[in-house]
Amino acid sequence: MPDFKRLLLAVVIALWSSASVAHAEEVSPPSSEPGLVATSPVAPTYRVFATRQGLVGHRTANGHRIQPRDRFVALPSWSVLSSRNGYEFQVRITYRDRSVILPVWDVGPWNTHDDYWSPSRRYGDLGVGVPMAQAARLDGYNNGRDEFGRRIRHPNGIDIADGAFWDDLGMTDSDWVEVSFLWLGADPGTTGEQATLAAASDRTAVEPGAIVVDDGAKGYTVVDGERWYDAACGMDSRHVWTYGTPDAKQSTNQAVWTPALPGEQFYEILAFVPSCGPTPTERARYVVSHSGATSEVIVNQASAIGGWVSLGVFHMGNGGSVTLSDLTGDDGRVVRFDAIKWVARSDMAPPDARVIEVAPQAEGGLLVRWSGHDDVSGIASFDIQMRRLPDGEWTDWQVKTPEREALFVPPEPGGYAFRARARDWVGAEQPWRDAADVQIEIP
Repeated sequence: MPDFKRLLLAVVIALWSSASVAHAEEVSPPSSEPGLVATSPVAPTYRVFATRQGLVGHRTANGHRIQPRDRFVALPSWSVLSSRNGYEFQVRITYRDRSVILPVWDVGPWNTHDDYWSPSRRYGDLGVGVPMAQAARLDGYNNGRDEFGRRIRHPNGIDIADGAFWDDLGMTDSDWVEVSFLWLGADPGTTGEQATLAAASDRTAVEPGAIVVDDGAKGYTVVDGERWYDAACGMDSRHVWTYGTPDAKQSTNQAVWTPALPGEQFYEILAFVPSCGPTPTERARYVVSHSGATSEVIVNQASAIGGWVSLGVFHMGNGGSVTLSDLTGDDGRVVRFDAIKWVARSDMAPPDARVIEVAPQAEGGLLVRWSGHDDVSGIASFDIQMRRLPDGEWTDWQVKTPEREALFVPPEPGGYAFRARARDWVGAEQPWRDAADVQIEIP
């Protein structure tokens, strides 16, 4: 073979060999031991004290207007705030036998620069996972004050919105919870041994006295239907699902659950979201028919898999039902249809209301807005009081009004304070707070 041919062949072989080695190095698993596959680290989980965030009608730090029975959390750092109605930062909260994934839509409680889940946290002399508010309240850290100098009253490291606090987690008062920070690793609720257990056995427990209508059972009716699919998990180890669509013209599937209730009273309605199947929708539309009215409840099935999610508490009479269709707020995901249960609830706690805004108007006067929430029966009416600052007596301004705003015309310049209370439909009345909800100075 001529020398130039041998040289050309050697070059070709050398280039082929180096390319093969480079490709082999590129696709080989980054593992130092045979048989090991690299996995994402599991998100860290810490035990922190949680409080309920109400403030219905107020805006969160990302601009979300807080709704009754809302579902989000507040963490004390601007660094993990999701965009408005976004899900860039989420946590899994576990309380006793319940767990839920929630987005971070607000900043607090107390501090705004306490990234206590980070090894490079601002307060480096505190252990990772210990909120500064907890150390201040329980151990006197920073003389018991937050970053603004306020005396800390609760050792809370997270605030949970009403709907998640009451309905999803079943909490009735502030308490310790487990919080997993999901932007730092894989969800511990869906990885490893826990995922295997979840896939093998959904948490379909039904408390005594609850009324359950499963898909395919008595009380369950398919109104329209094509392209239904079966899956081997859920209540009685099965459920059905279908593809969702945001286009009403393309909606073809709908089902109705109608319970046989023993009598008229308040019921909490919960839907079970099974753990297996294609990725579920984040905007399943459950329509609840109750005592002559209807309410639409949007459920993020993707964050509620493997458990019950509350649709709320409603007064139910004859003819109540729950309807779910394939009409969703997103595309390319599925809707899971499984059991619905009704659990009788008694209204024992008074409502919680407050004045949320006092806004001067261009034509004169002050537009006063108030809001509130109740755990079961709902708010029937509000009382609003005002007083002159600095030391005037509280006097009635609005009494037993169902309205949520009114125009106040100050009789003269000066400072004015406002406070609110509410009563629910079973007569429970909120006690007055000593302090004002909102105060304003009129020049």
